[in-house]
Amino acid sequence: MNAAQVSRQRGAAAAILFGVLIVAACHDNPAKPIEGAGDPENIARVTVALTPVGGGAAVQSVVVDPDGTQLPQPPQAPQGTLALAKGKTYNGTITLLNDLDSKNVVDITAEVRKEANFHRFFYTFTGSCHTGTAQNDVNVPVASLDKDTQSPAQPLGLAFQVVVPATAPTSSSCTLHVELHHFEQAKGDGTGSTFDTDLSLDFPVTIS
Repeated sequence: MNAAQVSRQRGAAAAILFGVLIVAACHDNPAKPIEGAGDPENIARVTVALTPVGGGAAVQSVVVDPDGTQLPQPPQAPQGTLALAKGKTYNGTITLLNDLDSKNVVDITAEVRKEANFHRFFYTFTGSCHTGTAQNDVNVPVASLDKDTQSPAQPLGLAFQVVVPATAPTSSSCTLHVELHHFEQAKGDGTGSTFDTDLSLDFPVTIS
């Protein structure tokens, strides 16, 4: 084998190795969407929408979390504030969407609903709208959460209600904290201690 042939073979080998490294790097990209409700990386756009019971304009807030709860890139700043009124009850929904790749948009809400028996949302109000006095606190009653398909059915939380007591304090510094817990086994009522956190985000709230 002459020197030219050796040079050509080495060049071909280097090209193959470079190609393998590129494929591996793309595969390991933590921002790449991963389909499947159990993977925290798959949730990119989370929207909470609240509509007053009995009529009125809906309010919503959106948070984009590009690489998921368990990876280092922080969520982006919330888009919109949940402006609530004292003495009102609101019907709420939460939607999860992976639209990082516009050519491969994945409806994560549908996947969570499909795996309802392994998921539960938790809604907690913090800041000045949580006074520590139950009758004054803005809250999401557990009974208002939609249910899974277990027997008996247990809370899921893709749909819920927010109750704002007439005695709630006026607030411009309130937060709705939302967590989605994912269980490897059927969750029961979802209050167990063995779970993965698929979602952990804060949405700004005002009370007037």
